[in-house]
Amino acid sequence: MRTGAGRKQLTLLMHFLAKIDDVLERIEKAVVVALFASLVLLITFNILARNLFDVSFQKILEFTPALVLWISLLGATLALKKGRHIKLEILLRYTGIKSRLISRIISGLFGMFVMAILFFVSISFVKNEWVIFGIHGATSIVFPLFFALSSFRYMIGSFTVAEEPLHDRNKTNQNGDPQGKAHSAKEDS
Repeated sequence: MRTGAGRKQLTLLMHFLAKIDDVLERIEKAVVVALFASLVLLITFNILARNLFDVSFQKILEFTPALVLWISLLGATLALKKGRHIKLEILLRYTGIKSRLISRIISGLFGMFVMAILFFVSISFVKNEWVIFGIHGATSIVFPLFFALSSFRYMIGSFTVAEEPLHDRNKTNQNGDPQGKAHSAKEDS
């Protein structure tokens, strides 16, 4: 009886965290689109000003790499949410479903732990940037933001994988291979 209530509470918590993740995804997408549009407009403006009026704005040239960094790191967190980040799972193709499940949970928890450590380290980095560069160091706030979001996404991914029923995972074919390219592997029972 207790395990059923605990399972229900865990399911409710995971649904709540998934809703938070969905809201964060919408915010991230909007920010990425706005930053990319700003990047294009600023560079286009600078090119036109330079070619038409022989005037170039150095501040624009100094600010655009920060925009690229923000777009890249926020895009990486979005890729992590969709599971489109770089994975080294070639050997997992030849293992059973339970082995893949355990491996994904462990790697997700490890990723969450590493990103959490980097989050705390990046806070001191931002403080140093702020002291050294003043307001211009504020663009480095993207690092703790990136590490916090990544840690959150790894946590959600780990617990979501653990919560899914075995038959729903990866929509695998008969032998457990998502692409159908691996040789027949015996499934763990």
